[in-house]
Amino acid sequence: MITGFDHFIVLVNYLENAIATYQRLGFDVRVGGEHPAFGSHNALVALADGTYIELVAFKDTTRAAQSFWGAAVSKLRAGEGWGGFVLASNDLANDVAQLQHRALRVGEPSAGARVRPDGQRVAWHIALCNDSPVGLLPFLIQDDTPRALRIEAATQGLGSRARVHQVVVAVKDAEQASKAYSALLDVEPMRVKNIAGDVTGYRLTCAWGTLILAQPMRRGNALADQLARRGEGLYALTLEVEGLGRERHELKQRGIELVDDAGGFLIAPEFACGARIRLV
Repeated sequence: MITGFDHFIVLVNYLENAIATYQRLGFDVRVGGEHPAFGSHNALVALADGTYIELVAFKDTTRAAQSFWGAAVSKLRAGEGWGGFVLASNDLANDVAQLQHRALRVGEPSAGARVRPDGQRVAWHIALCNDSPVGLLPFLIQDDTPRALRIEAATQGLGSRARVHQVVVAVKDAEQASKAYSALLDVEPMRVKNIAGDVTGYRLTCAWGTLILAQPMRRGNALADQLARRGEGLYALTLEVEGLGRERHELKQRGIELVDDAGGFLIAPEFACGARIRLV
């Protein structure tokens, strides 16, 4: 069964710079380790609900391009920013069989691993949708080693006060995307649109979280720009925090540019390695 959001991937050019960027935002960033078979290395930002943000850079671009990261290497060429997101499974083989039965293009589970800086090997199995970890659909993951080895609990920093509130996915065709997500999550999508009327789409509400599939209705907005430059996929992550006013004050004190809206504020993407992170 799919049990919820697992993590959210930010593609970056230089991991050390990205770590410093997210530390400036107030997050506790921990070096994750290397994926030897995939030519990548990462750093992790744990959140209060057990999910995390993964900063991914490529140490060996040639190897990465020939691995399951191939589409991610291409997306990074368009600029840093969100790559994709991942859903957790507690029975990956069964979930894959069910999704294939629903006519989704989901690959068979494959093994993955990384080595932490302390030498600890962390292992899991994943299943890609449409052969990509950074496309329209998320991929699925199930741990082989204890999850606590993959991501430690958030105990300090902004992440320890933040939980996933909502995920927005940029799509070219909301109707087709809603069918795919409905099959993936086994929930009924609900039609939505923004106040300005320049974005339409669907909301899917699960027991563990909410996703919005957003299709731009005109050119010239940020959503349309992402689709043109980076293609479909994760567009924005909204985090719910314990004290919005306090977080706003602390971020401004650090010189972070914020864009206020009716319910909260957006951290300007250029201050988050291109990722759109909104706090409410």
